[in-house]
Amino acid sequence: MPLEEPTLTRETALIEALSRKFGPPPPGVILGIGDDCAALSLNGSDYLLWTVDTLVEGVHFDLSYMTLAQLGWKSLAVNLSDLAAMGGEPGLALLSLGWPPERDLAAALELADGLAQAAREYGVAIIGGDTVASPGRLTVSLTLTGRVPARQMLRRVGAQVGDLIYVTGDLGEAAAGLEVLKKRPDLDPELKAALISAHLAPRPQLTAGRLLAAEGLATAAIDLSDGVASDLYHICRAGGVGAVIPAAAVPISPRVLAAGPYLKADPLKLALMGGEDYQLLITSNRDMVPRLAPAFEGAGLHPPLLLGEIVAGDRVSLVTAGREVDISGVGFDHFCLGRQP
Repeated sequence: MPLEEPTLTRETALIEALSRKFGPPPPGVILGIGDDCAALSLNGSDYLLWTVDTLVEGVHFDLSYMTLAQLGWKSLAVNLSDLAAMGGEPGLALLSLGWPPERDLAAALELADGLAQAAREYGVAIIGGDTVASPGRLTVSLTLTGRVPARQMLRRVGAQVGDLIYVTGDLGEAAAGLEVLKKRPDLDPELKAALISAHLAPRPQLTAGRLLAAEGLATAAIDLSDGVASDLYHICRAGGVGAVIPAAAVPISPRVLAAGPYLKADPLKLALMGGEDYQLLITSNRDMVPRLAPAFEGAGLHPPLLLGEIVAGDRVSLVTAGREVDISGVGFDHFCLGRQP
């Protein structure tokens, strides 16, 4: 059986094929393959959340414009974003480090400095792992655990026709930051620094995730790692629904709009397909509209930004210039080594 299926990225098709090979999860596993984290029952009021992320040199990062300390920070931040999407609180981490033997081994401590800084800020204890030689490319893999009250856990599945779609912040800054690093345009220094920081030092939305879970404000949730078009499509496939996004309503960051002409990049494309914003994308019942903004403001957070609506169907459609464009699954695909057209 071929891995590719219509409209699926090769990565998603591979994950689904692997899931069929491995079979259903055993008793006690509440949630297996197919969400931001696995969830295990602890025979109590909480679920154990379990996730892993791997960053590979030349695919996820380039040390010509990123320090090892920044890589250490980001390697934990992207894991924490998975926990945020489930409404969880972080706990313990294991580090697997593949280090090129021709490089100074002492430099690995610089990576550890950034990782330790992120761990301190977000209350994570790094308790072990593995170190191996990795000829040619540096590889960082983190396994992270967390907890969430069983009745509060957020999932990708659950979006219903009529739900509204929100994101927890403006979009496109991380993708624009990567373009700044690659193209080195003549930008205002403050603007340049802000965009670069968005790419190199993402801030996982743990507080927003816990709030959404505790208050029952979301019907489905995912973190924005591969881009809105791709990640929203995951929610749609999980719920058997479609989505419509009016182009005029997309909350593109003002910084991205300002930098777009210098980067020779379409701000809308950066916002919807660029990825690595690590905001949360959620769906919420219309009945929650009166509660959503006050709950966020009460927690000292900016209210979520309206992106679109869940509709009947199985597509993610962008409404622009009076027509609908299918953007289902468009975004980052590890096995194409780039963004999909």
